[in-house]
Amino acid sequence: MKNLVVILFISVHLNAQLDHLSLPDFELKIELDTKVKLSKNYFNISALVLVGGTLLRNINDDIMIFGSKGNIAASGTTAYYLAKHLLYVRKRNRFYKKHNLSRKTLKKKNPFNN
Repeated sequence: MKNLVVILFISVHLNAQLDHLSLPDFELKIELDTKVKLSKNYFNISALVLVGGTLLRNINDDIMIFGSKGNIAASGTTAYYLAKHLLYVRKRNRFYKKHNLSRKTLKKKNPFNN
């Protein structure tokens, strides 16, 4: 019974900040959060391709593997996705500030920080 009460309390607490949002604002919030997550994934993949292509090229210049010759394209797309991600983060942060919403982030416990 205690677990059920705790779960209900947590769900009410987490949803309390969203109660005052209208339906279009709530849809915009979901859209902005989704765009931020997707743009971060695109940036990470693009950066990984850039690093992988650079490493392959440094290992052996004669390697004919896909990605080893695409350093210029990968650096362009990495810069593009970084700019796109930062733009979406800025839009989301403005929206959150305008509607007085807090971003709940899980911080990992640092074992060296006592």
